Amino acid sequence: MWRLNDLEYFEAPGLAVIVFQNTYPEGKQGGIEIIQHGERVATNGDLRLEPTPGQWGELPEVRKREVDAERNMIRVSLSYSKYNLDYAITVRAYEDSIIISVDLDKPLEKKLEGKVGLNLELFPAAYFGKTYHLGETFRVFPRQANGPMISTENGELRPAPLASGRKLSVAPEDPLRRMSIEQLEGGEIKLFDGRNTAQNGWFVVRSLLPLDKTKDAIKWKIKVNSVPEWRRKPVIGISQVGYHPYQTKKAVIELDPRTEKLSEAVLLRIDPEKGLERVFSSAPKKWGKFLHYIYAVFDFTHVREPGLYIIQYESESTPPFKISSDIYKDEAWRPTLETYFPVQMCHMRVQDRYRVWHGACHLDDALQAPLGHVHFDSYKQGSTTETPYSADQHIPYLDRGGWHDAGDYDLAAGSQAQTVFLLSLAREEFNIDTDQTTVRKDERLVILHTPDGIPDIVQQIAHGVENLLSGYRAAGHSFSGIISRRLDQYVHLGDAAVMTDNKIYDSSLKPNETSCERSGRLDDRWAFTSRDTSLEYKVVTALAAASRVLCGYEDDLSRECLETAIKAWEYEQTHPPAKQPSAYVPGNPEIQEIFATVELLITTREERFSQRLIELLPVIEENIHQVGWTVARALPLVKDEKFRSSVKQKLEKYQSEIEQEISKNPYHVPFRPAIWGIGWNILYFAVGQYYLHKAFPEIFDGETVFAVVNYILGCHPASNVSLVSGVGARSLTIAYGFNRADWSYIPGAVASGTALIRPEFPELKENFPFIWQQTENVIGGAASYIFCVQAANRILEEKTRKKSS
Repeated sequence: MWRLNDLEYFEAPGLAVIVFQNTYPEGKQGGIEIIQHGERVATNGDLRLEPTPGQWGELPEVRKREVDAERNMIRVSLSYSKYNLDYAITVRAYEDSIIISVDLDKPLEKKLEGKVGLNLELFPAAYFGKTYHLGETFRVFPRQANGPMISTENGELRPAPLASGRKLSVAPEDPLRRMSIEQLEGGEIKLFDGRNTAQNGWFVVRSLLPLDKTKDAIKWKIKVNSVPEWRRKPVIGISQVGYHPYQTKKAVIELDPRTEKLSEAVLLRIDPEKGLERVFSSAPKKWGKFLHYIYAVFDFTHVREPGLYIIQYESESTPPFKISSDIYKDEAWRPTLETYFPVQMCHMRVQDRYRVWHGACHLDDALQAPLGHVHFDSYKQGSTTETPYSADQHIPYLDRGGWHDAGDYDLAAGSQAQTVFLLSLAREEFNIDTDQTTVRKDERLVILHTPDGIPDIVQQIAHGVENLLSGYRAAGHSFSGIISRRLDQYVHLGDAAVMTDNKIYDSSLKPNETSCERSGRLDDRWAFTSRDTSLEYKVVTALAAASRVLCGYEDDLSRECLETAIKAWEYEQTHPPAKQPSAYVPGNPEIQEIFATVELLITTREERFSQRLIELLPVIEENIHQVGWTVARALPLVKDEKFRSSVKQKLEKYQSEIEQEISKNPYHVPFRPAIWGIGWNILYFAVGQYYLHKAFPEIFDGETVFAVVNYILGCHPASNVSLVSGVGARSLTIAYGFNRADWSYIPGAVASGTALIRPEFPELKENFPFIWQQTENVIGGAASYIFCVQAANRILEEKTRKKSS
């Protein structure tokens, strides 16, 4: 039944077992993994030191992976060098079973007895309401963690096993999810609920290593049920929002890899009186194989009549979508600006009718991070503070502005700057002037769905700028970011206002003592303050762009932005580059310098910035794919024909490279999957494509902007859900925001989307809120999305004008 294929995983009809081809176990993507009838139901099969490992649990090092096709076997050598534990896991196919065995290089040391076991994690959402049988226990998998917890010898709490025995039967009543795990060698199997340890946990099957065995210390037989006639249902990829009459309209249909013959696709219009009316039908054009599936394209570009439509293919139908000339004007992007961004605002109370999203938070920001400290989430403090403050001393000015970066609450300058920059470009380019949010800075109060006479986007930019300026106000340069000092704070789920006591730490006070706005409780966040040249230029870029759009609304702030940007740029021009890697700190200072210089040229029109761009031409030519679009914006201000001609030539070559790349997948977007989904990356790519189309319409036709927007709104692999929560008829309404523990979402939040389970399986677990590399939202992606929807609308308005003239 099973065979080891050329892509080095075991396959059977509707099944796959992947062995150590994914290397992100902290994100539930690694070790031995099982895909059953289209769902990845198990992951992280490996030796672990805890029954329910968390995100920061210790991990082994993979030493060697050997594939023996003749013997239908994969062997992986690993090591916990800290514990002097070297071992190998062998996975082989035998008849209708998968055999997993663990061999130790030497007997387990006594100190590790009862601590090391073979784990396999089961995806909770696949088993809610289904049964399991283990030993004498038979139950239904619980919808939520119900305990109990037990104390260990050292006082730590661990979940008690749900059951124990020699053979675990999972979902025997469901042929599509039936699986059994039998212990052949070693002790017994225990089943744990990892959600007792953390909300993002999975169910865990575990067998402990014995002390006295090395060969086959643990041996499991896994039988995964296959339904041979099962075929994956077609996924009809469309924009869940819809299409403009004059844009390309193509549904990308994802089909089971065993599909041989294509069926007819039907476009139906929803008539308010007659119901569904057939408008157009045809066999979709076969595109071919991409990743694991077969794809076909249903082109209905010629259909332009305004209305609501659905597409049917075999037994599947899309949700209703719209064809209308106003498709991108309001509904698609306003939830992102009018709900998502206000909700992410740090240091503010956010009210939404009867609801309070969170109270005014982190009013005690922030304390100086200690020297030479390497923190979680990649934050690092250098060997000096580069501020007048010592470790754990309060730094003023940091309790204003900024957005919670993502599903967590940190304020990373790199992402804050990127967001301010993109929002500023969107305001400047498209004159976005909607007003649905009240912002009262002095009261630290935000009220949704309540106009106050000021464009919302301007207020958001001002809020972001306050954070970016704080480091300059305190110490003359940008700080890399602010983040919780302790891990138990960082994983907080709930109201941000209770993460700290919101009182500035005072070492002269006792731990529970308070005095006015100060307290002795050491819970304030840390500011990481090391200077980095790349980050300085990135912040300069944002401040220079923001200064233009704040003018006329926040004139003093606008002036401070420009003065700070020029001063920082001048400093970096006259000092050696400083390099201090940290979270969200970009690399390659020359590339960041180009962005900063372009913005200062556009803002000031000063010749020195034009001259510096000319000097940087070799860097621009070498990195045209990264900086070409922003340099194109400045070309009319650079009075050097050689410079302009060289940039255009490089862009022509770049366009041919893009065409070649996007032709490799049916979605016509740059598809470069790593761990995370590609959504945010391609949105940023599309920002650049808009400006290149604007500068050189004869080279760049703008179609990639539409392809990216369609991808984000549902035309992507694995599913057709819109990656913008609450936007489109079907969207991610269970997502990785700060309210993920409620299995909910933030309207307008933008996820990165479909990830790649190597070697070839696209995945989007839209029914589970804890896979951050698929459904987390970030502020930079949201800003890019607003821009791209506006860009699509602008290009289509131009098309419409040309056709009507």
